Amino acid sequence: MRDALMYYVITKNPSDYPGKHVVRTWLQRGRQVTAEQGPRAVVDTLEAARAALPNGGAGLFRIARHQQDDPVIVETWL
Repeated sequence: MRDALMYYVITKNPSDYPGKHVVRTWLQRGRQVTAEQGPRAVVDTLEAARAALPNGGAGLFRIARHQQDDPVIVETWL
C-alpha cells in the first residue's frame, strides 16, 4: 500500500475482549486512520500477542505506551 503506514497496536483487557491481549492492525493514509475489521489476534499473554505480529515482530519497531494513551494500550509496532 503506497503512501500508507501500517502499524499494530497491542492492548490488554479491552472492553470487547476482557482479560485478553488483542492485536489490531491500523492503516494511516495522510490524516485518515482506519482499523482493519476484526482483531489480528486475541490471546492470553503479551508474549503470544507479540508472536502474532507479522514475522513475530522481526523487522518492526516497538513503541512503548505513552502516558496519554488509552490505558488499555500496551505498545505499538511499526
